[in-house]
Amino acid sequence: MDTEWRSVFGRSDRVDTARCRNLGNGRFERVRYSQTADLDIPIVFINVGNPIGIGLVKSFPHPGGNVTGFSDAIADLSGKFLDIARELGGPQAPIDYLWYTAWEDGQNRFSLTERAAKAAEMTLRSRPLNNIDDLEPQLAAMKSDGATIVIIQPGPFTHRYRKRIFQGAISAGYATIYGFPPVVQDGALIAYGPDAFEMYHAAGQYSARIVKGEKPADLPVQQPTHFKLIINLATAKTLGIKLPETLLARVDEVIE
Repeated sequence: MDTEWRSVFGRSDRVDTARCRNLGNGRFERVRYSQTADLDIPIVFINVGNPIGIGLVKSFPHPGGNVTGFSDAIADLSGKFLDIARELGGPQAPIDYLWYTAWEDGQNRFSLTERAAKAAEMTLRSRPLNNIDDLEPQLAAMKSDGATIVIIQPGPFTHRYRKRIFQGAISAGYATIYGFPPVVQDGALIAYGPDAFEMYHAAGQYSARIVKGEKPADLPVQQPTHFKLIINLATAKTLGIKLPETLLARVDEVIE
């Protein structure tokens, strides 16, 4: 079986070029159900946060059309990110939240985090990005406000510019929390999120089933069942941060 890996990086104008010989896998943002239903090629998506909300599938049990795949469930981890931030800075420390406003699921994820912060009686400061040129001004504004901990909203935009974001945060002295563990080595301090390798393996199994004749519409959209906590000790050393023992006791992997 031949497989081509494609990513549209959140741009719906790339959907037509993201066709694959058998299956298309990628981080879709604005791929609507009405668009994908017209394609002849089955699609298995990976790491999509809100596939129903963005119109990619009709439901998790019965996706419909020729699309199925694996949701990242990261929006449901808002409280977990705040818990980690509280362990790092204490219950009274304000938490800054860096996010991309033009992403359809961005507002949803921010709202869930804001709601979780209010419930936990934590101060959450929104740091929106309209484009990547807003990064340096936002980092400077955080500095003026005495920021120490930043949750970086995971998504196609922040993933694309992650190295610039991580390095900017390190230069400013901020501890960063991110939701996509495989890229923590790029400079994030802590990453907590789904086991991506498990999802990619499962996507391969779905692909094989489709090649053998099953239809994507009959394969339920799956959510991750295993999550990983990874800490970058090199970043911690650069920032001069002593990590709490409670956090180190739960870590799944350490980047030296």
